Amino acid sequence: MTTGTSQTRHSIPFLMRLITDRTSTLFAERADCPVTATQARVVMYLKKREGGPVTQHELEKYLGVSHATIKGLVQRLEAKGYVRTAFNSRDGRVKNVYLTDECTRYKERMHELVEELDARLLSGLSEAERQELTRMLEHIYNNISN
Repeated sequence: MTTGTSQTRHSIPFLMRLITDRTSTLFAERADCPVTATQARVVMYLKKREGGPVTQHELEKYLGVSHATIKGLVQRLEAKGYVRTAFNSRDGRVKNVYLTDECTRYKERMHELVEELDARLLSGLSEAERQELTRMLEHIYNNISN
């Protein structure tokens, strides 16, 4: 896809959506990983926080999605046996999410796939360019999150 001419130039949101859709497709094409890219993001976040409780609300904020979206993601991961949920002992309105032993077989593979996609996305960029891209994307996200 060429973006250099005014006839073929795409808007930033459209390009971002194309990138997101393509990375999700690449992730889904991997038969050795039994979860979607978004489900893998949930697992990776839980992995980073392993040992401590993670609430569904924290996952909502991390992924920037609605309660209904997180509820569905968690339910699908729970149906696959990769997470379990339990109400918080201090506040019965809060639901915590935990990785299961079943998920440990796959979480390293999920991490590897995420790393492979990152490498492919950032191929040809210097470390300085990668850092600047990250800074700019975070800035763009903050612009629309407030």
